[in-house]
Amino acid sequence: MFKKAFKKNLIAGLLVTIPAGLTYMVLSFVITRVDRAMAPVIKGIFGPQGLQLMEESNIPGMGFLLLALFIIGVGLFGTNFIGKKIVDMGENFLHKIPVVRVIYTSIKKVVDTLSLTETASFQKMVLITYPREPLKTLGIVCCETPSGIEDVVGEKMLNVFVPTSPNPTTGFLFMVPEKDAVPMKMSVEEGLKMIISFGMTNTESPKISRSSKD
Repeated sequence: MFKKAFKKNLIAGLLVTIPAGLTYMVLSFVITRVDRAMAPVIKGIFGPQGLQLMEESNIPGMGFLLLALFIIGVGLFGTNFIGKKIVDMGENFLHKIPVVRVIYTSIKKVVDTLSLTETASFQKMVLITYPREPLKTLGIVCCETPSGIEDVVGEKMLNVFVPTSPNPTTGFLFMVPEKDAVPMKMSVEEGLKMIISFGMTNTESPKISRSSKD
């Protein structure tokens, strides 16, 4: 009885401490490395005295904070007319460099795909039959199919994007009859996380179920 209780409590403790400990280690590693990388910037802004004061005071995260402010500033600059023109010129320049073009384009596609989950472009997750019965796959409803195609088919259709795993920036676009697309009780973000992780996310969550609308 004692051995069973000891094992149970040990496992429960590990399930709590391991994620918390690893999270702390990752954040500590990132913040420390960012602070070191931003040291020349801090020295340039506040001077040697400012850098020395930060090191003596042992203030962690100062470089991380400055980096965050810098990113916000870039965002503000990149959203105005002149900033957009400069960003476009920079992207065009990067696209002309062979190796850099591949790396930059791949990263940008991933970021753009994730950012689309916060917009109305991706509406909801659905379950469709693919590539054949009885196999099913998750898809993302982008919009309704143009009326011209619906007139030919004779029923209401949906444009459904089916991302590939683990890279959701590629996939297939299907025009699926609305009646054959089963709406799911999960957000687009949750669906993409499930696809990227090969389905190893919390698949037992109540949210991952058929919508009550059907």
